[in-house]
Amino acid sequence: MEEKRISRNLIVTTNKLKRLLDKRYKKNGLYVGQARLLSYLYRNKDSTIFQKDIENTFEIRGGTVTGLIDSLVSLNYIKRVESEIDKRKRKILLTAEGEEQAGKCIDIINNIESMLANELTADEKEVFNTIMDKINIILDEEESK
Repeated sequence: MEEKRISRNLIVTTNKLKRLLDKRYKKNGLYVGQARLLSYLYRNKDSTIFQKDIENTFEIRGGTVTGLIDSLVSLNYIKRVESEIDKRKRKILLTAEGEEQAGKCIDIINNIESMLANELTADEKEVFNTIMDKINIILDEEESK
C-alpha cells in the first residue's frame, strides 16, 4: 500500500472544503475568500480595519487582498474610507448590504463547522488542532528561511 503523504492530504482536504464552501456561498454570489473577508469585517466591526490587518490575519499577500476588496466594493458590500489619522490609509468598512451578506456567510460556515465537529470526538478534535498548529509552525518557519 502506498504511504500517504501529509502535504497531499492537506491539499486534497483543503480543496474539498473550498469546493463545498464555494458551492454554498455561490448561492449568494460569493466565493470563499470574499465570504471570509465579509465574516471577518462583521466580527470585527467595532475595530478599525485596514488592508494590512486583513493581509496579516489571513496570511495572504497584498495583491490578493486588493482583488478581494475591489470585488466586494463593486458588489457594494464594503467601502474604503480615508483614515482621519493617516491619509495614506483607508479603513475597510461593511455597508448595510455587506452586513446582511456577512450574516449569511457566518451561518454557512457555522453549519459546516457543526457538521464536521459532530463527527469527531473531543479527543480527535484536540489531536487534530494540535497537529494543525504544529504543521503551521513548521510551514511558517520553512517559509521564513
